Amino acid sequence: MRRALLLRRALVAVAGLAGLGGLAGPASAGPASTAVAAAVEVELEDTRHSATVGERFTVGARVTNPGSASTDSLIAHLNVASLTSDVYVDPEDWSSERTMEVGTLPAGGTADLTWEMQAVNSGTFAVYVVVLPTGATAGAGALAVSPAVTVRVAGRRALNAGGALPVVLAVPLLLAAAAAVTGVRLRRSR
Repeated sequence: MRRALLLRRALVAVAGLAGLGGLAGPASAGPASTAVAAAVEVELEDTRHSATVGERFTVGARVTNPGSASTDSLIAHLNVASLTSDVYVDPEDWSSERTMEVGTLPAGGTADLTWEMQAVNSGTFAVYVVVLPTGATAGAGALAVSPAVTVRVAGRRALNAGGALPVVLAVPLLLAAAAAVTGVRLRRSR
C-alpha cells in the first residue's frame, strides 16, 4: 500500500511539474490502461519484471486513441522511479533514448513503442510511460500515464569487479619475480 501511495505521489508530481491535466484513476495491478480526458490510453506489456544489475531488458507500450477524431502530435516519455527512498535513480542511465515521437494517431489508431533498458541499481523500481501532446495543445493538452511496471533488480556479486582481478593477482606475482631476479643477480655478483 505504501509503495502504491509513493508511486501515486510521484505521478501527481510529474503532472504538476508539467503543468498539464490531472491523472485518472490509480495504477492497476494487472495489464490495464489509464485514460485521461478522452485523449489517449497507454498500456504497458508487462506488470512485473525481474533483472540483475547490468542486465538488459525491454519495456513495450501501446498508445491508443479511443476517440472519434485524430489526436494532436504526441510524444511518449519513459520514466524510472525508485520505490524506496534510499536508492538514487538517474533515468538516463537506465535508457539513453527515453523520449519517443508517437506522432498523430487517427481515431481508433494505435502506436507500439519499445524501450531498451539496462538495470543500473539494485532494488525495486517503477517504470512507467507518460504521453504528452506536442502540437497545438502542447502544455495545455491532456496527460496520459500508464500503469507502472514493477522492476525488481537483484545485485550482482562479481569476483572481477571493474576488471581489478588481473591487477590484484599480477602485481604481487610481478613483485615476487622482480625480487627473485634481483636476489639471483646479487648472489652472482658476489
